[in-house]
Amino acid sequence: MKKRYLYILTIFATIFSFGIAIKATEVFQSRTVKIPSPSEMSKLADSFSPQEISQLEIDDILRDRLRFDPQWQEIAQAIRQDIIVAKWGKDPVENPVWKKYGAKAYPLLSYYASSRDDTRQKYGIEGIRSLGKPYTTLWLRGQIQRRLAYPNLYNIASYSFEAQSKDWEKEFGLDDPKVREELISLAKANLEPRNSPQYYDQFNLEFLTRLLGYEAVNGKNPYQKDKDFVGLSEWLQYEQLQQPTDIQVKSAITLYQKLSSDAQEHILVERLGAIKAGQIKPFARSFFLSLANDRSASDRIWAIAELDRHGDAQGTKILKNILNNDLSQLHSLSRIVSYENFASKGDYAYYLLLGMVEKYPQSKFAIGCREYGDLTGRSYFDGQPRNEAILASNAKRTEKERLNAWQGWLQRYSNHSGADDAHHFLALSLQDNNDIVGAMRVWIKIMAQPMGDRDAIYLAFPHVRTLLDVGLSIDQMQTLLQEPENKPLAPLLQYAIAIQYARSHNYAKALEVSANVQLEAMPDALLEAYYYPQGRPRWSWQYNQVENFKKEAQSLLSEQKLRWQKLRQWQIENTPESRYQIASNWAGIGGWKNGYLPIWDGSRLYRLPTDWGCREWWVCDESKRSALEILAKYQAGSQNAIALSLYQNLIEDPNLSTDLREKSLYMVAMTLLAQWENHTFSETQRIHPPAGVTATKQSPMSRRNYSYQDYEQREKNMRSDYQRRIDGIITELQVKFPQSQYIDDLLFSSFFLSEQSNYLQKLLERYPNSDRAVEARFLLDLKK
Repeated sequence: MKKRYLYILTIFATIFSFGIAIKATEVFQSRTVKIPSPSEMSKLADSFSPQEISQLEIDDILRDRLRFDPQWQEIAQAIRQDIIVAKWGKDPVENPVWKKYGAKAYPLLSYYASSRDDTRQKYGIEGIRSLGKPYTTLWLRGQIQRRLAYPNLYNIASYSFEAQSKDWEKEFGLDDPKVREELISLAKANLEPRNSPQYYDQFNLEFLTRLLGYEAVNGKNPYQKDKDFVGLSEWLQYEQLQQPTDIQVKSAITLYQKLSSDAQEHILVERLGAIKAGQIKPFARSFFLSLANDRSASDRIWAIAELDRHGDAQGTKILKNILNNDLSQLHSLSRIVSYENFASKGDYAYYLLLGMVEKYPQSKFAIGCREYGDLTGRSYFDGQPRNEAILASNAKRTEKERLNAWQGWLQRYSNHSGADDAHHFLALSLQDNNDIVGAMRVWIKIMAQPMGDRDAIYLAFPHVRTLLDVGLSIDQMQTLLQEPENKPLAPLLQYAIAIQYARSHNYAKALEVSANVQLEAMPDALLEAYYYPQGRPRWSWQYNQVENFKKEAQSLLSEQKLRWQKLRQWQIENTPESRYQIASNWAGIGGWKNGYLPIWDGSRLYRLPTDWGCREWWVCDESKRSALEILAKYQAGSQNAIALSLYQNLIEDPNLSTDLREKSLYMVAMTLLAQWENHTFSETQRIHPPAGVTATKQSPMSRRNYSYQDYEQREKNMRSDYQRRIDGIITELQVKFPQSQYIDDLLFSSFFLSEQSNYLQKLLERYPNSDRAVEARFLLDLKK
């Protein structure tokens, strides 16, 4: 191959990769009748400047035309060999394209540098760095302008010492002040807004942060913020008063309310809280009495507890009345105490509450705490286990008795600080009694209605979204939708119903139900308790998770409606070809959107219970639901399981054309491979066996003693099940479609699924001219 021909490598960049649409109009049109030869292309390339070369790009149409053009095969093989060696070889590529062809390979390298595939990405970056300036600078400028997420800046310049940090900056031209200023301005202009879900994944954000520093880009870290004690010196003067007047106390209260939360906490904990019991000073007593008599004061109950600690008769009288009657007044104090609150104020509040219970053990509040601890088997305050007798009594209770016990506690202590926690256990007990609609009512009630100190409210939403996704039926959700107390969650219930209709291919009904869904109508408080259990932090103005949740979900719903309309049109046509299109739409890129309920913050695969915690998560508890019901629900939520079911229905149609049968068989195999390679094993085993796959008999998945050996054997069995189905497809293609273009691809993929080299040997023996032959031979040589 002559060196001067090799600019064509830049044209062939996307042939053997997943592509992005790019342009090459300066060179030739992708739909042109005649494709230029390598020699013609080389002559054009020799006249280009680095800037012009960096602007040359390729589109998908041209890629597909070049792939089968005979005069480009030699170049295609050279590129392919590099990738094969880089991906699977033991040694680095000896003579990569950038050494052979220099700057003419730049567009190819730029393409690979943005690949999601690690091998291609490293290959492209290494090549660009080898070309040096100005190509490194040109690439960096293009990367910033295109707002790409790949590669991450870390892949170009890992975190290192300051001296090494300057090396990469020099390498990419950032040592030139003008270039540096230009690219910083360009990156700022091409930043996604802060409320964008891609904000923190941006290459441009990391680029700016690395060059300018974290605080220059994101503002000062609120967690490193110096405490604000402004006005504290004035407060200290009040503390010295031995006989404070009402006017002085009122002025002190006014000052206190104007102080920062840091200063207020310092006063309550470090100043007044440090005074030993019974030794309260006149001003502190007057200050606390003023707060105690002001029902609107946020620290009222704190003040009452402090007065009681010091033996003040008026404070004690008020506290006893609260402890035996209106327990809701304690919520403001107990809310400060939380596993997620590490401030000293939270610690002090804990001991104030504990002191009340120890001092007044027969109060309604204290008795409620003890009974709560007896029911859970652990102390209300520190979680220490109860004695053996109580634990044994709890163990003997039936599920119905546990339910009655929690209902009784809530009837007696409905305004107790632990009422929200008790409702959590009530919902779990309803699940244990298989009253899943009743449990859902309680989860919604926890989210929507004030109760307890609200420190357990965040536990409700994970159960709500899990039941909406793979738990409740359409009829059950419609029942909940009609109940007035569930109105705050109505938009989400409607959305979930529409999704279930789409999953069952009733696209017309999905469109009807979702027509007027407005997620913005949901009260913010419903989700704030989940996203911000301790209240919105200082930095949350930059990224409001509640607002973003609603915005993203509504945006996806708009896209889903368009997809459902398209699927509905194919459904109306009701031809074998349109049925194939529906299946392929589910299996294809973006097919997950057809039946996705966006309530998982992008982490459904990891947050949806599958083979863990099924005692608590009813959706996968085989003691409460049949294995078939669980399988059906999880398969209905799986893009690939739905696609496989649709393809299987096609294959079983005796009147299906040979062309569609061949394509459907191939798509079944590719969908199985996609599920195995791209999804978590926990999800894959939960939807097993998908349509058309025969499962190896194995022990129940939800048993409690689930060992690593069980897991390993299960994975081996399922891998075998998948491979057996793919082997059957290969055999049918070989018998019925001996000239099929898909067989070599499936043999090649089967090598990776099964880890058996005989698939590569079959590929070489039967399809020596396959475009997979080079890779197969290379991989077999590695095993020698």
